[in-house]
Amino acid sequence: MWQDRAACVGMDSRIFLSGVTSRVNIAKAVCASCPVIQECLAFAIRNEDFEPHVYGGMTGVERKRLAGV
Repeated sequence: MWQDRAACVGMDSRIFLSGVTSRVNIAKAVCASCPVIQECLAFAIRNEDFEPHVYGGMTGVERKRLAGV
């Protein structure tokens, strides 16, 4: 599965599940080097996950805007 190849595997999930700006910036930096960033982003949008955590290098607000919701 694509999730097994993600750069965030084994990392503290609190980095990605927080709306705290400093953590969001760290999460986005991890995502930027991730080989499956597109799959992750597509997964979140397909599942209408617009919560404030970071998926595919984007926050929920950013994903929602991209999805046109």
